[in-house]
Amino acid sequence: MTTPTTTASTTLEAANDNPGGATRVDVPLAAFVTLLAKAYVAQTRALDRSA
Repeated sequence: MTTPTTTASTTLEAANDNPGGATRVDVPLAAFVTLLAKAYVAQTRALDRSA
């Protein structure tokens, strides 16, 4: 017998209309946090380079 595993997730909704595309998606919370961290690092590096 296997134990079901649950993964925390969040639902993201599109900020604009996307004809023929998805308007919302369920994303694992860990992947969302990774995305935010990568965006933060990229923005910080861009600011350091422009200074």
